[in-house]
Amino acid sequence: MKASNEQISLAITLLKMGAKLDEIKKQTGLNPNQINQIEYKYELEKPWVIRKRLREEAALKEKPSKFPKHADRDKEICELALSGKTLQEIATQFDVTRERVRVILLKNNSLTPKDVRKNLKVEKLELDNQISQTLSSWIRSHMGCTMVELALGSGIKKADCVSHLPTEIDHLILNPGESANSNTWVTKKWTDNQILDGIRAAGGIKSPLSYVSFDRLRKEQNIDAPSAVRILQRFGTWKMACEQAGVKSGHTVRSNYHRNWTEEEMINWLATFMRQSSTSSHDAYNQWSKNQVGAPGGQTIRNTIGSWAECCELALLTLRKEWTEN
Repeated sequence: MKASNEQISLAITLLKMGAKLDEIKKQTGLNPNQINQIEYKYELEKPWVIRKRLREEAALKEKPSKFPKHADRDKEICELALSGKTLQEIATQFDVTRERVRVILLKNNSLTPKDVRKNLKVEKLELDNQISQTLSSWIRSHMGCTMVELALGSGIKKADCVSHLPTEIDHLILNPGESANSNTWVTKKWTDNQILDGIRAAGGIKSPLSYVSFDRLRKEQNIDAPSAVRILQRFGTWKMACEQAGVKSGHTVRSNYHRNWTEEEMINWLATFMRQSSTSSHDAYNQWSKNQVGAPGGQTIRNTIGSWAECCELALLTLRKEWTEN
């Protein structure tokens, strides 16, 4: 007997509900073969599959919540791990094993303390590189600056400037009082008037007076005054100090000695070297000067002007003028 539309419709409804074969037969009056044909024709899901899914859904509804018993504890463990605490420190705090802590972190997709510390190390390294690059860039455009000026100009704390200063650029920092003949610089050793008197005394011997000539005369004539570098710290520029003293500032002129270079020219050569080099050492300068036509040797500069540290200070003063007097 052919199935009617009503029988087919009812069979489809029962099949979708996951009814058993005997129940469908009883309610529709169809035989098993007809029921199978309807299931195949309308591409219906197997009733036993539907029943299984319904049982699983019912079981989930009846099953108590799987909210972890120690959810708050596990959350705190994850937070401590992210703060950088070690597995042992966390395990001790919660009286569990290191392995248990590791499992909890794994279940919660949290980073282990080792991963956290590794990430922090990478971030710190990137930050350190950024600070070093900022310092290097600022110093390159302000050669001969002091550490205080570097901190103020770059906006980076002085302590960080010191710890992050690139080694290939630190020779361009002016450190008053750190030359070979002076370990300290006491700013109140001379008053402004005493310093200006010292400049006038040197200016009475040599005019116009350069900072190179001033330092030489200060030592030769025993003029009671600080070095040109220290005067720079007090007055800002050599030109400004000379103006307040009423002395004409200028470049060193050639002396009566039979030299190929004036003192000013020697310092300019050294300043050029320091601008191009990653060091200010005497040996490095000598090596560099061999490839520079007309450059004086390091020993010539030292014999004429003074200690190498003092020569480098004067060279930094020359480099300073590029951004302080323009």
